[in-house]
Amino acid sequence: PVPVPGSNWILDVDTVVIAIGTSPNPLIRNTTEGLTFTRKGGIEADEGGVTAREGVFAGGDAVTGAATVILAMGAGRKAAAAIDEYLSAND
Repeated sequence: PVPVPGSNWILDVDTVVIAIGTSPNPLIRNTTEGLTFTRKGGIEADEGGVTAREGVFAGGDAVTGAATVILAMGAGRKAAAAIDEYLSAND
């Protein structure tokens, strides 16, 4: 790796959304009650990333399986809007 001056910094946050991987973690099925899954193991979610469990959103590869980063980014954007709407309604 080549050091890049000024590229390391700290950001204080309240919430972190993890967005990694190419398929749903199989532990999700066994540890997260209330979700439903597709035949291929993806998390079932609507266009906004809303799942069967209230307050839980999913998108990208965890829903569709491996796809392009562009599709995953689009799913993330839709889910972010749905999350914002959900949080605003439940303040």
